[in-house]
Amino acid sequence: MTPLYKDPSRSPEERCEDLLARMTVAEKFAQLRLMKIKKSEQEAAVLPREALERNVDRCGQLYNSDSLSVENLNRVQKWAVEETRLGIPVAVHGESLHGFKHKNGVAFPQAIGMAAAFDAPLLEEVAEEIGREAALAGTHMTYAPNLDLGREPRWGRTEENYGEDPYLTGELGVAYIRGLQKSGVSACPKHYVAHGSPERGINLGPVHAGKREFFELFFPPFAKAIREGKPGGVMPAYSEWDGVPVHASRYLLTELLREKLGFDGVVVSDYGAMQMFTTFHRTAPDALSAGKAGLYAGVDVEARHPYGFGQELEEAVERGEVPMEELDKAVRRVLLFKFRSGLFDHPYIEKDESGSFRSEATLALARRIAREGTVLLKNEGVLPLKGTETVALIGPNADNPQLGGYTAPEAVEHTVTLRAALRERLGEKLLFARGCSTAGGTEEMLREAEETARRADVAVVVLGDNANFYGGIGWGDAEEDGSVAVTCGEGFDVHSLDLPGRQEALLERVAATGTPVVLILMTGRPYAVCWAKEHVPAILQAWYPGEQGGYALTELLLGDASPCGRLPFSVPRSVGHIPCCYNHKPSSGGYYHKPGSPDHAGRDYVFDDPAPLFRFGDGLSYTTFSYSPLSLSRETGGEEDPVTVSVTVKNTGRRAAKEAVLLYVTDDFCRITPFVEQLKGFRKIALAPGEEKTVTFTLTREAFSFIDETMESAVEKGTFTLRVADKTAKYEIV
Repeated sequence: MTPLYKDPSRSPEERCEDLLARMTVAEKFAQLRLMKIKKSEQEAAVLPREALERNVDRCGQLYNSDSLSVENLNRVQKWAVEETRLGIPVAVHGESLHGFKHKNGVAFPQAIGMAAAFDAPLLEEVAEEIGREAALAGTHMTYAPNLDLGREPRWGRTEENYGEDPYLTGELGVAYIRGLQKSGVSACPKHYVAHGSPERGINLGPVHAGKREFFELFFPPFAKAIREGKPGGVMPAYSEWDGVPVHASRYLLTELLREKLGFDGVVVSDYGAMQMFTTFHRTAPDALSAGKAGLYAGVDVEARHPYGFGQELEEAVERGEVPMEELDKAVRRVLLFKFRSGLFDHPYIEKDESGSFRSEATLALARRIAREGTVLLKNEGVLPLKGTETVALIGPNADNPQLGGYTAPEAVEHTVTLRAALRERLGEKLLFARGCSTAGGTEEMLREAEETARRADVAVVVLGDNANFYGGIGWGDAEEDGSVAVTCGEGFDVHSLDLPGRQEALLERVAATGTPVVLILMTGRPYAVCWAKEHVPAILQAWYPGEQGGYALTELLLGDASPCGRLPFSVPRSVGHIPCCYNHKPSSGGYYHKPGSPDHAGRDYVFDDPAPLFRFGDGLSYTTFSYSPLSLSRETGGEEDPVTVSVTVKNTGRRAAKEAVLLYVTDDFCRITPFVEQLKGFRKIALAPGEEKTVTFTLTREAFSFIDETMESAVEKGTFTLRVADKTAKYEIV
């Protein structure tokens, strides 16, 4: 007789309970662990049988980080389904932060660059393509998107998130999850929660946020993504909040995540997080203590290797020290995920569709979002180039692919650098000099760059970070002694926001030749380019623009398209200006408003201006736009009444272009100190010369709310200022 759990006509819940009742403690724990298959075994034409038999006690999930072939994945499933006692298929996990991490996957711009496009429908389209490629490779869950807030630019993982703003991050997070999951691949947003502002900017450091700040800033992106996107998984943060590691917090993982937000998926630990209870946080003296803490808090799967969910915890359950009900909660969630995703009924990849990777449409999409996420920060008539000039291309990132973290090493082979793309268009009119390396270089390299600039009509200087880091080995920017400096990414944090090494000197010396300079910043974080803002006529922030980035930047430089990106974070003038975010409290901006300078003392800072170097939302175009006065559907209303805000935008220049329209809300007065303003709407529109379009936003209760004394959302009667560009209007809640 066929067991009930194998009957596809029954509900996932019925099947799950039937299977759970049949399982031994050992079989239950196997579902909470990840298989360990050596890289050499994964790369074998035929996966060795011993690799499977070795994993019988940890066969619930498989992390496919090394592009395991479709044939070998089917061998894993065939073994699990046909040769283990209960035939439970394996859930395959992967990475998809800015492209499916696979040897054949397309590398889109790093997440911060895609956020700069300020276009949720476009990101959803990108995520759908990422999900399609992940599904082709037999993946069931990917660890993305990253919904941390980038409010600490020294932090190397700033590149992985969608910027400093909770509203932007939440909207883009929902778009990503919806797009990815259209192909049947579950998203696993990370790092829940309050991870992006570590102490001293050092990765994994404590996050100092009071409970109100937690609910005002860090919690909302995850709340929105989980409630509206309904991801299949969530990955907690390594860090601690208020003295408790997130992975050990029942308040965060059960009371808030499951009970308040209604999340019913799988909580997958970040890699080694429970072992960190012992080795890093010092909250658990041994594996058993760590396992109890994680299990009771609400962790379901321990990645990557068993520590807390190891033999010690398994034996504690067997002897009754840990209640079976606690184990069953985690196992039930894992099994429900597998039933709901159809894995029991369709465990195999039915057809090898590897030829469908890297389609022309996907590559075109990667180029498009790279264009639309590039931000023009300054332009004094230099851009766009005419295409007839002799161009000196200079800098460590001009011919060095920068893709960012969580990228397959093979992606470098597909990447088109700016040098390669410009050479296709300019031929012999393109000159090149490296000038320096990311963090070093020689006087001879600097002199060569100067001489090259003097021979050109314009110098394009490409500076920034080296973010290529593959398994502990830096790539692509070696010094004469063979060393490599990786300056941004997970675990690569900085104490200064000056450009690394000799890059500032290179820029200044090229500018001193008198040749007009276009500065391109290919970075994963904001840098305090104060000198460049004063002395360089054109500045483009390109982030890590993905494998099509060279083509995208060439199209922008030569005027085939107009820049239309906006900054998703504020750029501080120095490390001393941190924290530097647009949505600060009124008192954070200073009281005296008499900024100083190095040669003229003042207040609030004696020798500088507290204002950012560039503001959140900054971004220029090759054309100009005008905005009409704001039109409101009503000027007053109750707290539950939605209000629509309309504005007409006109392209008043001579070029077709896109414009990101941003709506901000300010609570004029509130008993809990309000933010000076908050983003509450954004739309991307395309306009031909002379064309105009009306953009309408609908503001609901959430747009006017604050966190009250009970840490709940509330709305207070009073006036609010609504702003789009330089136009404002008043709205009153009565």
